[in-house]
Amino acid sequence: MVPFHYGSMVIIATIVVAQGFPEVLNASFALSATLGDHMVLQREPASALVWGFAPAGTVVTTTFRSVEYISKAGSDSVWRVHLQATAAGGPYTITFSASSGEKTALLDVLFGDVYICGGQSNMQFSLGGNEKATAYAKEADSYPNIRLFTVGQKTKSSVPLIDLKTIEQKWARASEKSVSDGSKFNYFSAVCWFFGKDIFKGLDGKVPIGLVSDNWGGTQVEQWMPPVTSLPCGHASTGELYNAMVVPYTVGPMAVTGFVWYQGESDLTGNSSLPMQNRNYTCTQTAMMEEWRKAFQVPHAFYAVVLLSTWCPKSADDNLLLAELRDQQVASGDLIPNFAYATNADYGAGCNIHPPYKQHCGARLANAALSVVYSQPINWRSPTYQSGYVTGIGVLAVSLNDVTDAGLALKAPANAKTAGNCAELNAKKKHTCAWAGLQFNDAAMTWVNATVEIDAVWKRSMVLRASPPTGATAIVASSYGWGAIPILTVYRADMADVDGQLPVLPWHRKIISGKWNDTAFVV
Repeated sequence: MVPFHYGSMVIIATIVVAQGFPEVLNASFALSATLGDHMVLQREPASALVWGFAPAGTVVTTTFRSVEYISKAGSDSVWRVHLQATAAGGPYTITFSASSGEKTALLDVLFGDVYICGGQSNMQFSLGGNEKATAYAKEADSYPNIRLFTVGQKTKSSVPLIDLKTIEQKWARASEKSVSDGSKFNYFSAVCWFFGKDIFKGLDGKVPIGLVSDNWGGTQVEQWMPPVTSLPCGHASTGELYNAMVVPYTVGPMAVTGFVWYQGESDLTGNSSLPMQNRNYTCTQTAMMEEWRKAFQVPHAFYAVVLLSTWCPKSADDNLLLAELRDQQVASGDLIPNFAYATNADYGAGCNIHPPYKQHCGARLANAALSVVYSQPINWRSPTYQSGYVTGIGVLAVSLNDVTDAGLALKAPANAKTAGNCAELNAKKKHTCAWAGLQFNDAAMTWVNATVEIDAVWKRSMVLRASPPTGATAIVASSYGWGAIPILTVYRADMADVDGQLPVLPWHRKIISGKWNDTAFVV
């Protein structure tokens, strides 16, 4: 950028290099459709970027807080301006005038933190379909500094698009009307709303929050990345949704704080006994995250995923693939920084793939962001399997990661109320409803349902008990909630009675040595 002094004001000329988009606009002067009145731009320390379109060579003057910025449209018809880094607050007006004589403005603009919420139908699932929808919608009137935008679902493209072609909902202040039109799948995303609202509350209402809902039901993860990104994971994607619904935000690119992702149902496939099933999901999910961070020029942006909820796939093996897919989602955290997750597996709706209880995963996502992004002292992780000790005949003590000093608590499983008749479901397809279980070394290698307790002395451990079948002398494996509908009963005690209370995540683990006639064995 080249600064010029003009009276008491500084005029900044932004030199723009054409990006080479296949779609070149020759339209008249306009702002990007990703922008709009009532929007939130990213606060300091980022320098928010605004952009638009005009015939090549058109000079555009942008005025913000008494400072003028001069830019010129490149051969791709795009002009861009980096605004001065601005603290959280507003509202502001930003004006734009072109050398062709045309003018426009952005009104009621706030500076705060911007998040993009993407995925398939469970992210699309709107507040109108959630339980207590009317009460939650009315509550939104209290949060006018949360701003909402919903991308439309009518455009796919084989080439990168320079701007959005369809919009479901332009930027709007949060209100009873803007968070819900009463439908289940229009606007606004329930997960995204609960996430953003809880971040706003966690920051004491001092930072405006901008939320972009950008999703399409029934889609696979590789559709949300360029073809070249999906190839190393074994896919030849068209990138049709990435081109139409993500690229327009990267033309600037829009400055953001992070991303939230709820997707994966459409990638369930394969053989549960083989590695890298579900279309090699850990690879594709991680590749997509890295690509989005690169395209938005925020290489370490917060990226969180929702672990899939319940439904009833076609076969018993698919039930196990669903359990594996949840683990594959979590595994991205071993590969990239600033990754988080929030499970929705404990608040499902049985065989209904769209559970109406999105406030729980939304609260968990917000707690993760408050910890990872804002350094608040919140342990956002669900407890996970660490190790097991055989302590008696048919008894396994399980140590867990991420349990606080408050220990564990037993809780009535929500899925038991919504699953329907689990006995009938499991008779039709094994592993539909999944409790705790122990596998023994008898001739049939029998799995037996186990009771679950919290260790009476060490409150941070679980105890699984089952009656061994005839001929068994050892436990060879253990599982907990490993199936399509996990029946989860153990939670962290430190978050009792709040939406974000964290369950112990399902597991399936072999045991190295589980003979109960020896003192104890680590497994």
